Amino acid sequence: MELAVSVVSVLMMQKRDIVLTAVFSSLAALILVAGVGAACYFFHKRRRKRDEDEEDSQQVTCSRLEAAPEKKSRLNGFLSLKTPLISTKTLG
Repeated sequence: MELAVSVVSVLMMQKRDIVLTAVFSSLAALILVAGVGAACYFFHKRRRKRDEDEEDSQQVTCSRLEAAPEKKSRLNGFLSLKTPLISTKTLG
């Protein structure tokens, strides 16, 4: 009787260990995929920014004799600092 109970408890422990291993392995794989995706995204963003800087510097050197170049916003219109963030007009 005791032998059967100990065999059942060992089998239950093995099943539990297998389930825990599968769950943690899946989580580790998801975290790894997310990390690789984030690294690729930031690498591509940095490379694109560097390419834009090179293009801007080439345009500045060419157009410096013609006129003062207009500076492009990197945020693409998300936040314009040329206008005040708080309205200066009085209410009422």
